[in-house]
Amino acid sequence: MGLPIPNLDDKTFDEIVQEARSLIARFAPEWTDHNIHDPGITFIELFAWLAEMQIYQLNRVTDQNYEKFLKLVGLSPIPAQPARVEITFGNITAEMVLDAGTQVITEVMGEKIVFETKEEFTLIPVSLKSVITIHGSQAVDNTEANEKDGIYFAPFGEEAPQGATLELGFDKPLPEKDIHITFVIFDEDLPSPGSHGVERPQVSPSANLVWEYLSGGIWNAVSIKNDNTLALTRSGRIVFEGPASMDKRDGFYWIRCRLEGGHYEIVPQMYRILLNTVLAVQVETVSYEDLGAGLGIPEYKVKLKKPQVIKGGQQIQVQKESSEWEDWKEVDDFEFSGPADLHYMFDPEKGEITFGNGLNGRIPGASQRIRASYKTTLGLRGNVPQGQMWWINKTELEGIIGENLKEAIGGKAAESIEQAKGKAKKDFRTRYRAITSGDYELLAISTPGMRVARAKAIPGYNPDYPCITAPGAVTVVVVPYAREGTVTPVPGNGFIQTVFRHLDIHRLVTTDLYVIGPQYVKISVKCKIRMVKRSSPAEVSKRVMEALERFLDPLAGGPDGEGWPFGRSVFPSEIYQIIDGVEGVDYATGVSLSAEGQYMIQGGIIKISPIALVFSGEHELEVV
Repeated sequence: MGLPIPNLDDKTFDEIVQEARSLIARFAPEWTDHNIHDPGITFIELFAWLAEMQIYQLNRVTDQNYEKFLKLVGLSPIPAQPARVEITFGNITAEMVLDAGTQVITEVMGEKIVFETKEEFTLIPVSLKSVITIHGSQAVDNTEANEKDGIYFAPFGEEAPQGATLELGFDKPLPEKDIHITFVIFDEDLPSPGSHGVERPQVSPSANLVWEYLSGGIWNAVSIKNDNTLALTRSGRIVFEGPASMDKRDGFYWIRCRLEGGHYEIVPQMYRILLNTVLAVQVETVSYEDLGAGLGIPEYKVKLKKPQVIKGGQQIQVQKESSEWEDWKEVDDFEFSGPADLHYMFDPEKGEITFGNGLNGRIPGASQRIRASYKTTLGLRGNVPQGQMWWINKTELEGIIGENLKEAIGGKAAESIEQAKGKAKKDFRTRYRAITSGDYELLAISTPGMRVARAKAIPGYNPDYPCITAPGAVTVVVVPYAREGTVTPVPGNGFIQTVFRHLDIHRLVTTDLYVIGPQYVKISVKCKIRMVKRSSPAEVSKRVMEALERFLDPLAGGPDGEGWPFGRSVFPSEIYQIIDGVEGVDYATGVSLSAEGQYMIQGGIIKISPIALVFSGEHELEVV
């Protein structure tokens, strides 16, 4: 419960006047005329009116107050954020270098929108001509799937076994430059990855990939400079230096990606593999904009020509008498600024610059010129749709046209005070300290960048000594999300390490923390079913099988349909109940359970470990 908010505006004008009149006899007994026509009463009413206004203001909380409060808790309103987009360029006939900050332009409903490249990039006259997936003894040609919109494929096969490879064939040898290959992963059927406050994801992939190129008749290792795809688990790019020589095989020059170790919790599905794809950000750089001359007055304000400036990237300069330009420094306020300090305050939304008053911050002189360099953004309007045509704002690169295969994302309008207050309220309700079992489970599921389907915290349990109670120990069992068809999802080492790192920074210092994957116990049912007259034995058997599979599902089964509870026993009576509820079943007899894995059986009941889940096995049903 929050603290009660006092009402400081608790006196009306009449109450202030009456209180002042009551004090006249004590402090001015010779004053005897208290009627309205008396000049003294007029002054009392005037000061009462002024006092009432001050009390009213004292009871208000302004936006400036809220900004200070939000800053104290580290939740200041977020300024406008620029959109970002991947642009694929075609018709490349020779190597061309795009410097960082090169402008690329598109047009949306008659409005020209400017983006800038984020890094230096070399466009190369090479095309991807062949995409081959090899796993086991099978080879699948995914070239056509990679070239068509709306089709995705499994780069390592549907099971992604160790040793599976993705081979890429190019029409020319790759130049000895930094090569950027962009991978667009299909993940629209997956839930959003976890998030927790403002924490950044620090994900360790469970799969270990090796990149190689074919030269001298053998596959040689490629040294990867950067891989933000996290082993092809999310869209991004790999960067490596082109090899000195490449062999030609079947008419193409080859590199490959090999799954050397580990495994995928969610087998990747690839939408596109692209060359000459540049990351651009919706910003427009303005250099040395003339803001006129100072007037030599306190709190002098000047405005930039373009609002919605990206805060922190601006440069404000004032010209000295020697004609040299001097950099001034941005401050949040002038509270600690001295008369000689070159400080200014900046409002990025209005594009307004405020200088000091001579006591707190220097005043630009009347003849001193002022100029600014900054980056501006359109915020939300920068999220352009997919399929836009782009051209490069350079004369020597005319004729090169690009296209964004996916819409721009990330552009946001500046956060208002009300939105920041709502964010602060949500943040105050967010759990940041792991104390109870529920805290550990919620934090595990919220691990940034991970898709954790289920988590179970077991206090006093040490997986190395499961038969004794371990004071101070907490074991968290995590189950990764899996696509339909995966019955027993198992977390890899990278998955477990990522969840552990996240929980470790939130646990109590005295807690011994363990993160593990679940054990699985396969349950098989054998019984005899008497069906209702005129029912189909095949249909009844099929419906019973489906009901048992649903009930024994580790992710969506159990009594409440939210996943089998960790460590919960399987009772024959429940199986009777499930079968009896199936359409076309009259009753069931002779239900017996069998299991595979680590379990105990007592009186026909299957008992499992507290870290275990069950899943459906092969059932033997006799329908009569």
